[in-house]
Amino acid sequence: MDDKAKMSEIVRLLEQAFETTQTPWLDDPFQVLIATVLSQNTSDRNSHRAFINLKERFDVTPQILSILKPENLRAAIAVAGMSEVRSRRIIDIAKEVLRRFDGDLDRVFIFPLEDARGALMEMEGVGPKTADILLSFVGGFNIMPVDTNIFRVVDRIGFAKGRNYERTRGALERLIPPEKLRSMHFRFIKLGREVCKPRNPLCPICPVNHYCEYGLKRLEKKET
Repeated sequence: MDDKAKMSEIVRLLEQAFETTQTPWLDDPFQVLIATVLSQNTSDRNSHRAFINLKERFDVTPQILSILKPENLRAAIAVAGMSEVRSRRIIDIAKEVLRRFDGDLDRVFIFPLEDARGALMEMEGVGPKTADILLSFVGGFNIMPVDTNIFRVVDRIGFAKGRNYERTRGALERLIPPEKLRSMHFRFIKLGREVCKPRNPLCPICPVNHYCEYGLKRLEKKET
């Protein structure tokens, strides 16, 4: 079975296993950007709490955040960790959005995909994952943001080894139908969190274990 056929079966099985998919809880691109910055290297629970704290204290707009000082933000976002670094980064991003896009990130989404991606990644603190989340879930581009769960799942299945962002993203975008990329982003994350865990993955109950190089080896070892 080639990779395309293999992925087709995996998509079908994950759609059966995880029927409900998440939808973004924000639709303002600047707020999505700030929430994503807060999510870097921390848990979903902590980043969500940090964003809610921030929103309770300030209007999360580039106009407001750009005039604050880091000490104004630290207490609000402390739960996400690295509050000193994040507070400076958020203020710098707000200033950049004002300077380069007149405060309106929607302007980015009229560019072709690679130009839009480049424009976002020119801002300090905006890496490929953060840019791709905005482009996919706000801009509507058919692309696949990759997080640590997706790296692990894709590596173990065998579609792309290691943690090279562009290699993993490229492999998924070649193999998954464009209209399914957003929903499969959430399903791969759910598979990684609930089944394909970093330690002690639940290979025997994994819905795609028969298509996974890592899972098949573990199941074979268990049988011998």
